[in-house]
Amino acid sequence: MSKRANKKEQEIRVNHAANLAAEVQSFSSITSHVAEIYSISRCQGRRITSAAYHLIKDDIEGMDLNLPEMSAKLLNTLNKACIWP
Repeated sequence: MSKRANKKEQEIRVNHAANLAAEVQSFSSITSHVAEIYSISRCQGRRITSAAYHLIKDDIEGMDLNLPEMSAKLLNTLNKACIWP
């Protein structure tokens, strides 16, 4: 039986998944990749991937979106990732 990931390990996994999401990879492919890399279940992989999308969403909401070009790119990325509530 493997040990549970501590808070720092979990943060590393979520950040890794967020980087993949920022590259506009699909939710399913990120989930599969995370599950394989960290030897965890797909269910755990889905939780990590979901947390990664929420991390990106929170980062975007906290930004000053006065730069039209960056705003358009971020909105396009979010639209492709389908993470709008």
